[in-house]
Amino acid sequence: MASKIQKSCAVCGKPANSKCTGCKTDSISRHYCGAACQKNDWPTHKTACKAAQDMRLEKSLARVADIIQRGYYEFRQNTWDTPILMVEDRDDALVITDGVMLDKSKYFISFPQHMVTSERTKAAMLCAWMCNEPLAFMHDLVTDLVKGLDIHVEEVCLSLGRIPRKISYNSPHGGSDHNWPNYFHEALRITSSRSKKQWVIDISGAQYGITRVFWTWGAYVDAYNVNVKKIMALGFNKAMIKDLSDIIGNPSMSYGVVGVVAEHMNEASKKWAIEHNISLSDLLTMEEEEFRQAKDELLQNMSDAVRGFLKANKFDKEFQAAKAYEYKYPGLSGRKCLQTTAKY
Repeated sequence: MASKIQKSCAVCGKPANSKCTGCKTDSISRHYCGAACQKNDWPTHKTACKAAQDMRLEKSLARVADIIQRGYYEFRQNTWDTPILMVEDRDDALVITDGVMLDKSKYFISFPQHMVTSERTKAAMLCAWMCNEPLAFMHDLVTDLVKGLDIHVEEVCLSLGRIPRKISYNSPHGGSDHNWPNYFHEALRITSSRSKKQWVIDISGAQYGITRVFWTWGAYVDAYNVNVKKIMALGFNKAMIKDLSDIIGNPSMSYGVVGVVAEHMNEASKKWAIEHNISLSDLLTMEEEEFRQAKDELLQNMSDAVRGFLKANKFDKEFQAAKAYEYKYPGLSGRKCLQTTAKY
């Protein structure tokens, strides 16, 4: 029950001293003289009440999705490690021609901004071939943001039956790699504990031309003919990436190094909240202008923390050791990565 107000009971018309605390919206919230009338009114009020709760929850989740995707894009750009020779941004496909990872002189390199022809291209490049990594590296921020929401969050492995456009990698030594026609992908699925309504946060869908990050589950399934292959607990991919990071060599080094940077980024977000005497979940209930300012400040703080950390930590020694291992045992770390992921 909420605070006392001078209203009439929605059932009997007597003076009301309470209102429904479920919807918490003055325009539809019903006032009552007592518990008996509120109980009697529930069959009439419950549809509007649950709809209001879902609308409020949906607004909060849309904010989570916005922060997570923007945060990941910044993180990926700051931790860019992929040498690219050419990018073809066609209407039907994004075609990337890779350089040779072992030819790099250092682990982290500059993002090839000169190859970007549009924001669509940039978004696709930033999450190209990245499906479970965003879920792993942004896990802590997700859990901090949704803390207190009456929801269930899970990581889902999906097969997309149709997509706006394909993505392919061409090797500088010939040959290509792609994941069509199956289009395997991973995302977050959120379920309201009360209404059971579901939504999806697709952080890395831009690689397929899916630029919208937040959907109702039904609309997402219909749009891309989604088939759920596997349902995993929140944190599944973080645990898997941690196991991969323990493997010696290249390319598995990327899991460990980027994971260390991600931990630093997530610590920076927690520190920012403490310095502002709030919890990160408080961003979800702020007024719109206050939210925009706080969101931009948080994301800038996280990005600055990553850049500062990488300026002080080049990981040159680790990179040279990983290259030496790969030259001595060609492909071994990659095979170990496949063996590890198969266990999951």
